[in-house]
Amino acid sequence: MQDLVIRTIKAEDVDAVQNFLMRQLKDLFAHEGQSAITDDVWGLKKTYLEPPNCNMWGVFTPAGEVIGTAAVCAYNDRIALLKGCYAAGTTAEIGRCYIDKRLRRRGIGSELVKKITEFCIEQGYFVMYLHTHRFLPGGFNFWEKQGFKITVDEAGIAEIVHMEKLLL
Repeated sequence: MQDLVIRTIKAEDVDAVQNFLMRQLKDLFAHEGQSAITDDVWGLKKTYLEPPNCNMWGVFTPAGEVIGTAAVCAYNDRIALLKGCYAAGTTAEIGRCYIDKRLRRRGIGSELVKKITEFCIEQGYFVMYLHTHRFLPGGFNFWEKQGFKITVDEAGIAEIVHMEKLLL
């Protein structure tokens, strides 16, 4: 962790971050019946860099290789199962939190969550929402350790678990 740099991604990082994310998605969502929507990946600047209440962080090696990411955007009531559960403007959605599998379990993800939490508080969010999948290596357990609580466990083939953390 000592040689790694965690910082907000810049326009010049977008290609490298997109390539990292696509590798992660291909590796993690390669199960039969699984797919990951990638509109936000291809629209990183519009989704995470341009809106003032959104952000994306990258974890970079000294050589400039992207080995981790995490993002925050305003939750937009996009998930049918959760319609009306979260107030507009006060709920942040956490996403695209991935660490290269060679470097997991070294505290990098926890450092990203600290950055995310600080940002969410600064932006006036009251709740951090995310969804994860039970089949992701360490995903659900990681978020539980970060203080997120289950709101809905969908189970099924996608093994989706919706979680939140209150910031008040």
